[in-house]
Amino acid sequence: MIKKRKIVQFVLLFSLIVISLAWPFSIIVADDRSYNISHYGVEIHLQANGDAHIKEEITYDFYGDFNGVLRDIDIDRTDGIEGLKVSVGEAQGLREFRQSEGQDENVYELDKDDNLIQLKVYEQSSNEEKTFIYEYILLNVAEKYSDIGVFNRKVIDSNWDVHLEDISITITIPQGANKEELKVFAHGPLTGVSQIVDDQTFRFEVPEVMPGTFVETLVIFPPQLIPNSNRVYEEEKLAQILDNEKRLADQANAERERAREELRRQEEEEQERLRREAELKSKRDKFRPAFIALILAGFYSLIRFISRYSREIEPQFQGDYYRDLPGDYTPAIMTYLLTKGNIDSKDIMATIMDLVRKKKITIKKIEREKGLIFKKTQDQYQISKVEGAELGDLYPHESFLISWFLGKLGDSEGLVLDDLKHSLKRSSQALEFHKDYRKFQNLVKESGESLGFFTKNDLKGSGIYALIALGLLAAGLVSAILLKSGLGILIAGIGFIILISMLIVSSIRKLTRYGVEQTAMWRAFKRFLLHFSNMDKAEIPSIAIWEHYLVYAISLGVAKEVIDQLPKVFSHAEFNDPSLTYMGGYRSLGNLMLINSMISNTTSSIDRAISTAQIAASPSSSASGMGGGFSGGSSGGGGGGGGGGAF
Repeated sequence: MIKKRKIVQFVLLFSLIVISLAWPFSIIVADDRSYNISHYGVEIHLQANGDAHIKEEITYDFYGDFNGVLRDIDIDRTDGIEGLKVSVGEAQGLREFRQSEGQDENVYELDKDDNLIQLKVYEQSSNEEKTFIYEYILLNVAEKYSDIGVFNRKVIDSNWDVHLEDISITITIPQGANKEELKVFAHGPLTGVSQIVDDQTFRFEVPEVMPGTFVETLVIFPPQLIPNSNRVYEEEKLAQILDNEKRLADQANAERERAREELRRQEEEEQERLRREAELKSKRDKFRPAFIALILAGFYSLIRFISRYSREIEPQFQGDYYRDLPGDYTPAIMTYLLTKGNIDSKDIMATIMDLVRKKKITIKKIEREKGLIFKKTQDQYQISKVEGAELGDLYPHESFLISWFLGKLGDSEGLVLDDLKHSLKRSSQALEFHKDYRKFQNLVKESGESLGFFTKNDLKGSGIYALIALGLLAAGLVSAILLKSGLGILIAGIGFIILISMLIVSSIRKLTRYGVEQTAMWRAFKRFLLHFSNMDKAEIPSIAIWEHYLVYAISLGVAKEVIDQLPKVFSHAEFNDPSLTYMGGYRSLGNLMLINSMISNTTSSIDRAISTAQIAASPSSSASGMGGGFSGGSSGGGGGGGGGGAF
């Protein structure tokens, strides 16, 4: 058993070391699904009346599960949109969606917000590629001037939340122009290219568009190609456009030149970096065996230090079972020893039952009516002080519990244990209960401290580990700075962890020889409580002793198991022993079931009372934003959408 515990401790400590070293390189993943746009194709056919027939093909690569996609269409500087069709490509052709409200198969929703048409297309997708097609007509979008016709549009919106790849845009104008009469311009990523293909066709290609970036097209053609346009301006526009485009082209070309200069500079720097890196690598290779030796020595020193100074001493007692009480102190003090100070509601109940056993208080069953209209009788338990009982031989926490429960919480007749959950209705009562509960815990700890279970950790002889840690830290930092060595960072990290481990281990309280033996015996005693019914009855103590054992079983969390086994070992007549207190109150084996129910119900009542008191004692929530306790509910929140996406 002890060896298993050592192995577990070693694995936990080694895992902590690995996590500490790997922490700077960890990556936190917020969502296990994503998507990207692998192709965005747009075909625009300009009509003689100035309308533009547009067909968009957007290919999504889905990674994970999605319910559909979003698309926003800007209709600014148009007379609106008509003829909208939404479909998705399949092996056998196109499957068209219909407009409707709410989520359904083959459905899309449409909302209008100022100049924005917002589409929400419901199409479940999971780890696959799909192409969505949007076809629509932008009304009266081309502009007709005295000298030219113009189609000027941001074809790719700037509000996508992912980057777009493989953008291809084709614009076709009506027949009637010569290629020499056409002009084309484009704005957006400087990696894009525009060209005049023939006397009707313009093409734009962009490798990728990042979120927040748009692609704007500007094509110029003879005005007579759109004779029926309603967006007519009686002015000459070509010279103004050419001046503006020249200015923008000069700016873009200057940026390209700066980029080329930057690339040349980076190439020179890269060559110099590679030269220096080659020199450093040569030096690191020479020192690599020393680095590995330091790492191994560091890990060995760390494990050696932890195993030497953090482990408890071996108990001399090695038995599987212990049939007697290991110590003559209360169950609450036993819990203090086994948990190193975590006193809880079970220990209050165990203390109450132990005081009944010691004949300092009594516990009796009473009947009460419950309900306003349909009344029913319930069995409840009331504790009261034994008249003339001497309290001078009790531990301080036992005496305090009597004054707390019977003096403060009870009345002249005592305290009904089930009333605990109703006694803290006012905040002042809850705060007082919390204060008394903390005092009870502190009194138990004071009594436990006086018994010498624990001692400060003695790090005698650990100075050598401090020198090793400082040496590793210095050697690692020098290697990391001068040789740019990742192993140097690891070496320094091991030295730092050794120093931190020394601080942590020095603050650990360890069990004394007495504490170690008591802990081993109590754990063996718990195993005895769980298995005693399977043993020879000659080895089992008398029924009167079990009344003493049971109060410790409550704190050990095995009271139910003990109560279930007692009828298998002792007869009905043995429960009539006149020396019994709470176990013999009704001279019946059935009384054990009542005791089990009372222990369970009362412990739950004490738990609820403690929880209520802790909430009452917590700091108030702040409405000013200056800190304080947590609040319930939600403060709300919000965010925005873009030109498209998936959900």
